[in-house]
Amino acid sequence: MCEYTYENGQRCRLKPIEGSAYCPLHIPYDEGEKLLGDEIKRVKEEAFLKRLRAGQTYFEGVYLYDIKISDFKAEKPIVFKNSQVKTVLFDGVNVPGVTFYNSTVGRLVVFESELGTFTVHGSHVFGLNLLRVRFSNSVYIRNSSVRYVMINSTEYTGRGEEGEKEYGERRTATGRIELSDLSDVRRIGINVRYPLLRKILEEHGIKPSESRERAVKATALVLRDIGFDQSARFKRQVRLSVRRFHGSLVLENLNVFGHAEILGSWLKNPEFVHTRVMGNLIFRKVSLHGDFAWNSTVLPNIPVELNVEGFVEVEECKFNAHRTAEVLYRLARISWERNGDFERADRYYYLEMVAKRNSRLSGRRKGIKRLFMRMEALFEWLFADLTCKYGTDWKRPILIWLGAVNVFFPLLFFLTRSVEGISGAMGFLDYEYFSVVTATTLGYGDYHPIGTGRVIASVEALFGMFMWAVFLTVFARKYMR
Repeated sequence: MCEYTYENGQRCRLKPIEGSAYCPLHIPYDEGEKLLGDEIKRVKEEAFLKRLRAGQTYFEGVYLYDIKISDFKAEKPIVFKNSQVKTVLFDGVNVPGVTFYNSTVGRLVVFESELGTFTVHGSHVFGLNLLRVRFSNSVYIRNSSVRYVMINSTEYTGRGEEGEKEYGERRTATGRIELSDLSDVRRIGINVRYPLLRKILEEHGIKPSESRERAVKATALVLRDIGFDQSARFKRQVRLSVRRFHGSLVLENLNVFGHAEILGSWLKNPEFVHTRVMGNLIFRKVSLHGDFAWNSTVLPNIPVELNVEGFVEVEECKFNAHRTAEVLYRLARISWERNGDFERADRYYYLEMVAKRNSRLSGRRKGIKRLFMRMEALFEWLFADLTCKYGTDWKRPILIWLGAVNVFFPLLFFLTRSVEGISGAMGFLDYEYFSVVTATTLGYGDYHPIGTGRVIASVEALFGMFMWAVFLTVFARKYMR
C-alpha cells in the first residue's frame, strides 16, 4: 500500500510505483521524474482519471501535472486538499461544487461548466480563470495567494435565499462572487481579454468563440481585504478591471496599487468602504441604480470612504438618481482640481451643478413649494446655465451678446419701427447702431425709442449690463485660477 496517510489517519490503498513507497497520485514530482522521467506525467494523469471515473471526487495530497476533466457529471463535489497541480482544466463539468483547499495550483481554468459552489481557500494559485460558468450557489476565493483572477461570461442561475430578513438586512445568501483576504494579486479582471487563456484552451483542443461572450451576473461582486503586488513595474497598470458586470459591487478594505476601471456595467447599490486607488479610477458607460436606503446612507459617505490619488473619470454614465450623479461628478472635479487640470475640472463642475439642480427639482415637495422650486430652477437655468454654463464657458456670453445685440434686438426695432432719430429715414444699420449704444448704456441721444421700442430698449439695457458682468466674472475666473 501507498505510505501516504490522510488527515483522518487512514492510509492510501493504491499500489505504489515500483521503486517508491508512494502511488502515482501521491509520489512527489522529483521522485517520480527520477524514476520514470517524462513518463510520470502520463502515469499520473491515467491514475487520476481512472479514480475519477470510478466515482472518487476527493483528492488529498496528490501531485499532478496537466489535468483535463472533460464532460464529467457527478453528484458529489470535486475536492483537492493539500495537493499540488501544475494545470487543471474543467471543461463541460456539471458537479455540485469544486473546491481547492490548502493546495498549490499553477493554472486553474473552469470552462463551459455548471457548478453549485466554487471555492478556493488557503491556496496558492498563479492564474485562475472562470469562463462561461453557470453557478447556482456562490463563488468564493478566500485566504489565498492568487496572482491573476479572470472571470468572464459567468452568471448566477439560482434564485437566491434571503438572509437575515427579520433584522432588516437586504442581502442574499447565494449568488455572490467573493474575493477576500487575497495576497500577491497582480490583476483582477471581470470580462477582460486574456490572450493566454485562449492559448491554454487551444492547447487542450478547445476553440472558444468570441460571439458567445456575455455579461458576468451575480447578486454581488465582493472584493475585500485584497493585497496587490507592490512591485513598481505594476504601479501604472490597470490592476482592477470590472467590465460588463450586472449586480451589486462591494469594494471593502481595498488598496489598489495602480489603476482601477469600471466599464459598461449595471451596478445596484455599489459600496466603497475604506477603498484607496493609487492611480486613476474610471467609470465609463456605467449604469448606477441605488434605492432610497442606499441614497440616504451609503451615497453621502462615498467621498469619505473612497480615496483616489490620481484622476476620477465619469464618462457616458447613467444614474437613476440625480444625487448619485452629483456625488460622482464632484469626486471627479475635486480630483482634477487637485492635480491642476482646471479645464477638465470645470467640465465636471458644470455636470455637478446640473445634477444638483435636477436633484432639487426631483424632490418630494408639493403645492406652492414645488411651484417656487420650479421657478427657481428656471431662473437658474436661464441666468447661470444658458449664459455661461455656471461660469465655466467664457465664449458663450460673448456669442450670446454679439448675436443678441447685432441681430436679435436690431431686428425687433426694425420690425416694430420703434426708433426715431435726427435723420428721417432709418436703415437696418441705424437700428443696429442704436442697439449697440443701448446695450452698452452709452446713450448719445441722436436716436431714441418710441412706443414699444422703450420696452425693448429697457430690456436690452438690462441684458447688456448683465452679460458684461457675466463675461468679466467668467473671464477672470478662467484666467486667474
